[in-house]
Amino acid sequence: MSLNYLGTLIGTEVKVNRGGPDSIVGRLVVVHHDYLVLQLKDGTIVYIQLQHIKSLSATNGNVSRSYRSTARVDQAHSFEGVLSQFKYTFVQINRGGPEKIEGVVVETWDNNLLLVVNNEIVRIPIFHIKSINAINKNNSSGGNKSNKSNKSHKSNKATAAQIVAIKLLLKKYRTR
Repeated sequence: MSLNYLGTLIGTEVKVNRGGPDSIVGRLVVVHHDYLVLQLKDGTIVYIQLQHIKSLSATNGNVSRSYRSTARVDQAHSFEGVLSQFKYTFVQINRGGPEKIEGVVVETWDNNLLLVVNNEIVRIPIFHIKSINAINKNNSSGGNKSNKSNKSHKSNKATAAQIVAIKLLLKKYRTR
């Protein structure tokens, strides 16, 4: 897909992929050489790897009325750089279907993302990550319910106690 064409769509509502669990509609905010950024109507910011986009089309949606003001978008030179900015953040990887997973990003290395999911470390090859977005977790109840709103950046981050537990889990993982 031409970066020049994508650049002309910045600020407009687009639909990425025609259907299925990875179909998504949002305002195109940023285009980089290997990823783009969409803002959903609820304010959620989604980072999508360009290599996984099968189609993209402008919709007839009225962006000015439908979307909140542009949220702060963390930018990096590459999709892997975006992933590293999510360290110790609760995230959702992929939009739906069997490949959707939620957890806390531990680190990126050797073309893999390490994610803690229910006290288990999951290694995901970066090539297979279609999209990623931060999610809010209700830390007080310890539940697994996610809130689609992306208003508070702090509520996306793991607590100090969770980070200590993650580091201990990672140390155990590396000594195997």
